[in-house]
Amino acid sequence: MVLGTQDSSGIEQSFLWGYFVFLNRDEEADLKGENGEARRISMRVLARLGESLGADKLIPITSAHVVESSYQIACDAGMDLLEKLANLGAKCSVLTTSDPAAIDLENWRELKVSDEYARKQLRLAELLNRLNVVPTFNCTPYADVNVPKFGDNVAWSESNAVVYVNSVYGARTNRYPAFVDLFAAIIGKVPNFGLHLTENRRGRVLVKLDVQDFGDSDSPVLGTYLGLEMGEKIPVLTGFPRNVSATQLKGIGAAGAAAGALAMYHIEGLTPEARTRAEAFQGDKPEETMTVDRTVLARVREKMCTVAGGKVDIVGLGCPHASVFEIGEIVRLLNGRRVKKGIECWVCTSRLSKGLADKMGYSDKLSAAGVRLVCDTCCNDAPMKNWKFKLMATNSGKFARYAPVNVGSDVVFGSTKQCIDAAVKGEFPT
Repeated sequence: MVLGTQDSSGIEQSFLWGYFVFLNRDEEADLKGENGEARRISMRVLARLGESLGADKLIPITSAHVVESSYQIACDAGMDLLEKLANLGAKCSVLTTSDPAAIDLENWRELKVSDEYARKQLRLAELLNRLNVVPTFNCTPYADVNVPKFGDNVAWSESNAVVYVNSVYGARTNRYPAFVDLFAAIIGKVPNFGLHLTENRRGRVLVKLDVQDFGDSDSPVLGTYLGLEMGEKIPVLTGFPRNVSATQLKGIGAAGAAAGALAMYHIEGLTPEARTRAEAFQGDKPEETMTVDRTVLARVREKMCTVAGGKVDIVGLGCPHASVFEIGEIVRLLNGRRVKKGIECWVCTSRLSKGLADKMGYSDKLSAAGVRLVCDTCCNDAPMKNWKFKLMATNSGKFARYAPVNVGSDVVFGSTKQCIDAAVKGEFPT
C-alpha cells in the first residue's frame, strides 16, 4: 500500500482507502477524525492491525483489561501517550479494568520503592482514571469485577486472564499487547481474527493426563509443560479430575502463558467448548497425542527451578493474585507459626481481596505471623532488585519463570505448604 497522499486535514487518503473494504460508515468516520482525534488515533491502530491480519471486519467487545497500568510496562513513553489521549478527551467505551501497578499504591515506601518511581506510577494511575479505566490493579479481574459471558468478544492483555476467559468462561480474546487493549477499549471493537473466530478455537493436540491425586501444585507444572510443548496449538486435556478448582484452572493458564504462547486450552467434559472430545476438536482428529504422567511432571518441575533448594530470603505467593480463599489457606497452613526473622514472605493480592481478608481476620493473623499482604502489584511488576534477594521460593509457575530476571534471584518451585514451611524455617529442603 502506498502512503503519503493527504487532504487538507492531513489524513492520508491512500491509507483510508485501503480500509474502506472492511470498515462501516461509523468506523470510517472515526478513522477520518470526525469523532475526535483520540478515536482517530485508536481506529487507525485497529484498522492497521485488522488489515495486516486479514480481518474482514471489526466486531464489538463487551469489556477490556489493560496492562499499561504498570509503569514497568508503560514507561515514560507510554505515560506520554496516555496523557495525550486523556488531554484529547479519550474515554473507554466499554467496561475496562486495570492490571497490577508497579507498586503497592498505599504502602510502597515499605517495599523500598524510590520516591521518583512511585511518583511516576501514581501519575500513571491518575491518567488511567481520566480515561475511565476501573482501578482494580488486579491480574484476576475475571474473579470479581470483570466477568465476561460465554461467547462474549473482549480485548484483554494480561496473559493469565486471557487463558482463563478463553478456556473457562468461553469468552473470546486474543493475547492483545499493551495499548492495543486500550485503543480497543476506546473504540469498543477489535478486528475479527484469531481466537475471535470459531474455527481457530478448535483443539489440535490431545493431552492425556495420567496423574493420580492431581493437586494445586501440579497445575502450574502442567501449565508450564503446555507452554513449552504446545506453541500456539490449543490442547485438549482428558483424564482430568472432576473436582478441579478455580485455583487449579488459573494456575494452568498462568504458567502456560508465561512459559510459552498458550492462550487457550480445553478440558474434555468440563470447559464450555469441550462438552465432548468431538466438540473440542470440532469434528477433526487430533494432530498428535501426548501423555502426561508423574514422570513428565517431575521432569518439568525440575526445569522450573534454578536450584534444588537451600536458604531462602523471600517466599513469593499470589501470582496470579491470591483470592481470599487462597489467603485463608495460607493462614491455615501457618497454624500460628511465625516467619523466620530476616525472611520476607509476600502474599500478593488485589485490594478487594485484601478488604475481604481484613473482615475475615486473615490480615491480622498474617501480619502477626510476619507475612506481608502486598496489594496492587506483585514480584513480577515491582522494582525488586533493590532487595538483593538471592533465592525465592514460590508456588507460582509465573513467578518461577520470571523471578530470575525481574527479581534477580534464583528460584525454587514448590507447593503452598512447602513454601510456608520454607518461610518458617528459612530453608527449602533439597
